[in-house]
Amino acid sequence: MAVPAPSSAWITIRVEVAHEVADAVANFLVETGASGVLVEADGARTRLEAPVPAAAEAQVVAAVERYLTSLGEIAPAARGATLAAVPVPAVDWEALWRRHHRPMPVGRRLLVAPPWDVPRPAGREVLVIEPGMAFGTGQHATTRACLEAIEAAVGTGQVRSALDVGTGSGVLALALARLGVERVVALDTDPAVVPLARANLARNGAARVALLAGPLAAVRGRFDLVVANLLADAIVAEAGALARAVGPGGRLIVSGLVAEQLLAVRAAYPGWRVTETRAEGAWRTLTLVREP
Repeated sequence: MAVPAPSSAWITIRVEVAHEVADAVANFLVETGASGVLVEADGARTRLEAPVPAAAEAQVVAAVERYLTSLGEIAPAARGATLAAVPVPAVDWEALWRRHHRPMPVGRRLLVAPPWDVPRPAGREVLVIEPGMAFGTGQHATTRACLEAIEAAVGTGQVRSALDVGTGSGVLALALARLGVERVVALDTDPAVVPLARANLARNGAARVALLAGPLAAVRGRFDLVVANLLADAIVAEAGALARAVGPGGRLIVSGLVAEQLLAVRAAYPGWRVTETRAEGAWRTLTLVREP
C-alpha cells in the first residue's frame, strides 16, 4: 500500500475546488505522483490533500497549476480554485488512508472493498482492491459508472468476451470476470501497472484474466464488450482502434469525460449510437452501439 511515512521528505499539495470538479482534480493528483488523496467537503467547495515527495514540489505544483487552468477552460466550476504546498503534519497517514477507503456498493451486484475491510454481503460480488498508485478503487465517479454500465451490459446475456482498455488496478476486468464473462483481456500502456493489476486479480481468484502491456493496436481479435475508462483526448485519438475491437452487435463503454467534451467524443464515433449516458457530478460515461 503506497502510504507515505510522516517525514520532512514529504509535502502536502492542498487544492480547494468546487465539488463538481473535485474528482477530476483528485484523479490528476494521483496521475501526477501523489501517493493518495484525502477529500473533505466544506460548504460549496472540496479540499483535496495529496502527499508528494518534497523534491517534486515545484514540478507537481506547476503541473497542477497548468491543469487547473486548462480545466477551467472547459469546466467553469474549476475557476477560482486555490493551490498551496504545505509541510506534512505529524499525522498517522495509514489510519487516514484506511478511513478514506471503505467498502462501497456499486450497482445491484458489486461491492468494492479494501483488503483490510472485506464484508460478505449476500447477493453481491465483492471486489477486493488494494488502493495504491494504479487508478481504480471505486472512489472515482468514472470507475463507479463503468462498473454500473458493465453490470447492465453483462445483464443482457450477450457478453461472452470483453476488453478493458487502461485497466489500472484491474477492477473493471475483475468485475467482468466475476460477473461471468468467459474471456476477459485487460490492457494498459504502462508496464508498471500490470503487476499491480495481476496482484489484485490473483487476490480475487481471477488469475485467468489475460493481462497485456502495450498499445491498443497490439490486441488481436474482437470483443462483445470493450470498456475504456480513459480521458477524452485518448478516447478520441483511439476511436478507430476502439471501434475495430468491438465485434458485430457488441457494445463500447467510454468514460473519463466531462459534459463539455461529449460533442467531440460523439463526433469521433460516426455510425455509432449512444444507448445510455451515466452522469455523476461533472463526469459522463457513454455506452455506444453501431447503427444498423
